[in-house]
Amino acid sequence: MYVHNLKEVKSASDLTFHFSEDQTNPTPRDSYNAQFTRLHEKLKSRECSKIILSRIKRVEHSIQPNELFQKLNETYTNTFNYVISNAEIGTWIGATPERLIHVNRDKIETMSLAGTKTEFDNWTKKEYDEQAFVTHQIHKELEKYCHNIQLDGPQTITAGPVQHLQTTIKAQLINPHDWSSLTQGLHPTPAVCGTPTDAARAFILKNEKHDRQFYTGFIGFVQKDTKSLFVNLRCLQFYEKYANLYVGGGIIIDSTQESEWIETERKANTLSALLKS
Repeated sequence: MYVHNLKEVKSASDLTFHFSEDQTNPTPRDSYNAQFTRLHEKLKSRECSKIILSRIKRVEHSIQPNELFQKLNETYTNTFNYVISNAEIGTWIGATPERLIHVNRDKIETMSLAGTKTEFDNWTKKEYDEQAFVTHQIHKELEKYCHNIQLDGPQTITAGPVQHLQTTIKAQLINPHDWSSLTQGLHPTPAVCGTPTDAARAFILKNEKHDRQFYTGFIGFVQKDTKSLFVNLRCLQFYEKYANLYVGGGIIIDSTQESEWIETERKANTLSALLKS
């Protein structure tokens, strides 16, 4: 079941939610610290310049999924908000700010989204470097399938309680039928995996202690002439008494353990604040 706008649903009775058996555990701080240390050693070896480290945060709640989804739509008007529920996967809810790709015939638009801070902080070289990694990787992939590539940014955009650096990227497909190959080439972006992609992915699969499931996958619409897909960030799996929130951050050589943990806390607050209110 997919609902993009709660106004399409006449009442809560129109929705049937499924709660699967929870086989995941939240990430303890000491486990996160140990993973960060191994990751940082990998970066020192220069095999990777950036790796995404994610974790699971568990938050108790006393609301219903449709209530949370309505709050998302009221609070976050510039994100892609969704709820999916079936007997096989349970209930997933998200509000993602990152477009993977939008296709309109031979015209495409994507974005480079990286770097996180609050409105009270200043951007540092670390965030600009992180953003540059993502932009460069996306540009390289676009060159395989597109021409007339145009970059606009980076600019500061707001996504709930945090801000990100975003570069908007537009291009024209040489062959409109290549949109699917381009999409597969763009995913996973450095913003959800790392740089270079293969080495970062291998490290994540070996060292992260949880299955990301749908977190950092992509979701959206595919129609004949238009396709609009988003990276599944700021998402959670909803259970009757609590929710498992999936959050992560891009680690580079200048990253510190404490600052990265704080960044994931800020990202988690996008959804956890609504679960508690």
